[in-house]
Amino acid sequence: MRKIFLLIAVVILISCKNEKKKVLTENTGVPIVSKVINKRDFPIKNFSKIELVSYYDRIMWDTLDYKDKTPFRKILVDNYRLTFDSTMIQERVILNKMQEKELLSLMVSDTCAPEELSAACYKPRHMILFRDNKNRIIGYDEFCIECVGSRSSDNLTGFQKYCYSDMQKLLEKFGIKLFIETGDAERVQEEIKFVENIRKSK
Repeated sequence: MRKIFLLIAVVILISCKNEKKKVLTENTGVPIVSKVINKRDFPIKNFSKIELVSYYDRIMWDTLDYKDKTPFRKILVDNYRLTFDSTMIQERVILNKMQEKELLSLMVSDTCAPEELSAACYKPRHMILFRDNKNRIIGYDEFCIECVGSRSSDNLTGFQKYCYSDMQKLLEKFGIKLFIETGDAERVQEEIKFVENIRKSK
């Protein structure tokens, strides 16, 4: 008798969950997913520190081809070094252990909302660098928050499924201030002026 009661209780519980999921889907028109869809192990185990860097839209000023690849398509780190002019970096932030934990928690979680779709552009202004105990770059993730796109090292392929809006909030929390959106005329003009000055100096 007790087993029958438990079986009935389980069936009712499953039915309630299915009904709730069905109602949420019908009301929104989009399947409702958990904030954290999936969590994975972070693939880079031997990093010694994590560095955040920011710069004006790299595609606008990076004129260095590398191994017959244009700045848009080239690998960004080779032989543990950046393949673009690092003097163009505007901000550098080395994370402490608590900040590292918070960043990795976001990176290993597939949290991207259904409505956050990649735009047909790429204006990268931020990069996460993973360095070993010799200060060599052993992994990177460059991204464009405005266009919702990214480029990464092979050992981080598939780890760009976090929400870019969440990443921006985290970067701001860690002290990064360089953020530019198309509608921000003042910051856009600031970026254009920066690039023009570079071209004039060459």
